[in-house]
Amino acid sequence: MISFGRTAAIFDVDDSLLDGNAGTIFTWYLYSEKIMRPEMRSRIPRIIYEYARRRLTEKDMVELGSRCQQGLRADELKAHAHACFHRHLRKRITTGAVRQVRKHLLSGHLVVIASGSPQYIIDEVGRHLRVHMAVGTRTRIVDGRVTDEILPPVVFRDGKRAVVERIAEQFDIDLGRSFLYSDSTADTPLFEAIGNPVVVNPKAQFRATAARRGWDVVEWHERTKGPLPPDDAAEWGSWDG
Repeated sequence: MISFGRTAAIFDVDDSLLDGNAGTIFTWYLYSEKIMRPEMRSRIPRIIYEYARRRLTEKDMVELGSRCQQGLRADELKAHAHACFHRHLRKRITTGAVRQVRKHLLSGHLVVIASGSPQYIIDEVGRHLRVHMAVGTRTRIVDGRVTDEILPPVVFRDGKRAVVERIAEQFDIDLGRSFLYSDSTADTPLFEAIGNPVVVNPKAQFRATAARRGWDVVEWHERTKGPLPPDDAAEWGSWDG
């Protein structure tokens, strides 16, 4: 087993590593390109309205982002995620995130991206950055088609912490030596488990929390321009199981 120096670097994706929300953009892509099944597509405006009225929670929206793919063929959905990433998401990855991902890969750490967004689109982000693991919210596949059954845990709040703790156990990672980069107050349970928490682009309330707890704060706003340099790619390597 690769030791990774018993250290991991966990990166949240939405509004931190990425300027935007991967799940929202992918859902918009499936909706606007009329890839989503008609019965699900017709529900989207109402879902957005209910969320705006605070009748749906952030966790509800995380789950709905995966459930709205119901009925689509898994292989086709993977191809759509690839197209969506290169058309809309790749240009939104921040230079600050790329720098830190590189740093941790070259330091021999286990580098993981973890998000409540659907697994298909998170796989694309992970593949582009050449991280070791990409963890998103997954749904059950039956006869080659996506169902609306979420495979627990949802990678959100306590669910994300549970996923990271399971990975840490699998690879003998010491979370007390590890790093977390996230903008989200929903990741507070995970921040509390990590020895080196870094808050990214925090809003005022979370910035105050970070200051009170002594957590480092960074600002990642500048987007990358063009592909990752091929020279570095050869040095990074990747772990694929």
